[in-house]
Amino acid sequence: MLKQILLSFNLFTCAWGSLQAQSIPAWQHLAAQPAREQCATVQMDSALRAKYPDMGSRAAFEKTLQERIKQIQKLERTGRLADAVLTIPVVVHVVHAGESVGTGRNISEAQVKAQLETLNEDFRRKPGTRGFNEDARGADIEIEFCLAAINPTGGTIAERGIDRVNGAANFGKSTWSKTDIDGVLKPNTYWDPEKYFNIWVVDFAATDDRLLGYAQFPSQSTLPGLSSNMGAGSTDGVVIRYQSFGNAEKGNFPVMQAPYNLGRTLTHEVGHWLGLIHIWGDANCGNDFVDDTPTQASESRGCQKGRTSCGTTNMVENYMDYSDDACFNIFTRGQKTRMRAVMQFAVRRANLVNSNVCGTSVVARPNSNFRAENVRVLLGGQVRFTDLSTNFPTRWEWTFEGGNPSSSTEQNPVVTYSQPGKFKVTLVTANAAGTSTPVVREQYIEVLNVGLCASQTNFNGTRTVLRQPGGTGYLAGQNSRKIRAVSELFSNSLGYTNMNSASIRFGVAKAAKGAETESVVTVTVWNARGFQNGPGAVLETKDIPLRTILEDVANNRATTIVFERNVPLSGLPFHVGVELAQAAGDTVALVSTNNGESLNASSWLQSSQGNWGRYRDSLGVNIAFDISAKVGMKPSVQITTSAQFVDPGQAVTLNARGASIFSWSGQNLSRTLGAQVIARPTQTTSYTVTGTGLDMCDTIATARIFVRPGTITEVPTTLPDQNLTVSPNPSDGLAKLAFRNTARGLLTLTVRNVTGVVVLKQQFQKTEDGFQRDLDLRTMPAGFYLIELRIGDQVVRKKMVKQ
Repeated sequence: MLKQILLSFNLFTCAWGSLQAQSIPAWQHLAAQPAREQCATVQMDSALRAKYPDMGSRAAFEKTLQERIKQIQKLERTGRLADAVLTIPVVVHVVHAGESVGTGRNISEAQVKAQLETLNEDFRRKPGTRGFNEDARGADIEIEFCLAAINPTGGTIAERGIDRVNGAANFGKSTWSKTDIDGVLKPNTYWDPEKYFNIWVVDFAATDDRLLGYAQFPSQSTLPGLSSNMGAGSTDGVVIRYQSFGNAEKGNFPVMQAPYNLGRTLTHEVGHWLGLIHIWGDANCGNDFVDDTPTQASESRGCQKGRTSCGTTNMVENYMDYSDDACFNIFTRGQKTRMRAVMQFAVRRANLVNSNVCGTSVVARPNSNFRAENVRVLLGGQVRFTDLSTNFPTRWEWTFEGGNPSSSTEQNPVVTYSQPGKFKVTLVTANAAGTSTPVVREQYIEVLNVGLCASQTNFNGTRTVLRQPGGTGYLAGQNSRKIRAVSELFSNSLGYTNMNSASIRFGVAKAAKGAETESVVTVTVWNARGFQNGPGAVLETKDIPLRTILEDVANNRATTIVFERNVPLSGLPFHVGVELAQAAGDTVALVSTNNGESLNASSWLQSSQGNWGRYRDSLGVNIAFDISAKVGMKPSVQITTSAQFVDPGQAVTLNARGASIFSWSGQNLSRTLGAQVIARPTQTTSYTVTGTGLDMCDTIATARIFVRPGTITEVPTTLPDQNLTVSPNPSDGLAKLAFRNTARGLLTLTVRNVTGVVVLKQQFQKTEDGFQRDLDLRTMPAGFYLIELRIGDQVVRKKMVKQ
């Protein structure tokens, strides 16, 4: 794949790569594949930073959107609907590295104006320009874009619509990866996305040097059946490569590079930003939910006029295809209806047309307005309020009945509700021109005193184990693509604060060493702060014996995973999944729905290069895994063990937490009461602890200890190959690491905290089978740490809890 571009829906990305001297098709997928498959679609939203991710339900979104589209079409047919031209204010964040204005990354005002002029030509189907077409299906979208004249504080912008950001001076960066853009650049530079359409013009880093840009799909937080957020406000907008921003036909802009130098990258991405998906529906003969765009098998490349597929002549000139800039010239009437529908009910998009920042002055007192991210929350849940007031208020006075705090002067406060009921919210705003009329919303926030403990799943369909198409192995397991992990995204729309357990249904389990295997499968919980709501930092891991999964598959039941602590979710979305780094010959595969039974795009995979992406966008497969998460607003009893595989009679330390009183049952226990007990099992045994004394979700937890064949013995003097122990664990931070294998050479010890940040990294020369070191984390905060030992291609990991 010599040239690659990826344009996104739901934050799809546009990727660009080098072109060799011979004629190579311009647009190809970024997915790492041995060969491109016919049904392969856009490599998805892998690897960036969206912070409060809740991608919501595609099925519910499409249902609501199609209902609104039908209403609009009905009004059009009866002549009762006349479209008003909608004007969207734009701010272009020109991200440079200290160059003078008009040089290199610090593109000129003329280049910005040329791009906005092109955008308006395309969206208005303006005669006499490249944006005009004579196709009967072609439409004037009647949406225009204006460069903002007023900044967020009400002052006049020196260069209309331009915010110049010195990335080198402010962030120490001249080039930008996707992760840094959404994790650092956007949150520190964005302007209120309810008042400005944010566009960032950047120089992509070498890791992402094939990118043209990417967009964020519109938030639908107030629609029935949708989760609260389709993407964070702090990341909302479009990112474009500076060499493709502008129009080379409208001025002398030497940084622009053909064939993406006529401004159509932005047109395409704005189409995504307004709810359009690719014309081929991101699947072989897929559905783009627009009636008048012809079905086609895949993306078009170059300008393949007359191309046919799926029994139709493809519309390669459509802005939502992958043709060259010079080929594009059409949005259809159906696409117009879809974008106009989004402008009516997508909250941030609808508010933009009323922001009035393309004017020249602010002289009136504010008009107060606001919304809550969630209007129904659980007891103890948090609500984030967003100020939507116009005329640039400088002071805010909030009053929250039943909330904590009960009042606030912040612009966008977060409030905790700890008593059930329905509560009033009041907002008064002010600026130099005066004070607004109070906005009072009675019984606006409903706090529920039910469902404090719940089980969540996205699975609703036929239980299936899918084979890897075009390769060997399983779509959600070991396969020829060598994927590293799979996960399921949970929206957590009611803001549950913790998770104590999960269940995963495996459809395939094989062990190279048979029923006596001591291999483990690592189940991981991530936050959803990775690129475009993908897996981010590790919140918890749990090693599950492959023996357990073998038994569960044989008995057609799900595998239950009880974590060693209440996993902190912080009320935000999260992922639960499985790492696929088992020993050679071991295989597992997850159960999923059939392809197409789920439209939520909730299933994710990690490529062999370590990039995360949705199955829907990476492979054109829309599935949900049979995974359930046990979440709550209250704690649960948890259990940890010092070992899972022991010799007969070997001592195992069992620790419990989550309650104030604990009682134990099981073979050969040192005692039956207390948080910590010692067990010496002589055969494979399950140990159960019951907690009391606190209000909990789950009061019982069980751990199974596998006992090897043999005679009763004491603790062995050597460790099984590949086993890493941390003792004591939990500890005050001072612990001893012990590891044994036959490898020799440079060994790297890495310790990460709960957010994934490396807090310790050391290297040693391993010269014998055994390796022991003292680990001192006593100066670190209490919490969960992940210890990793790496030697050659071998990696072992272990959790440590610092009390």
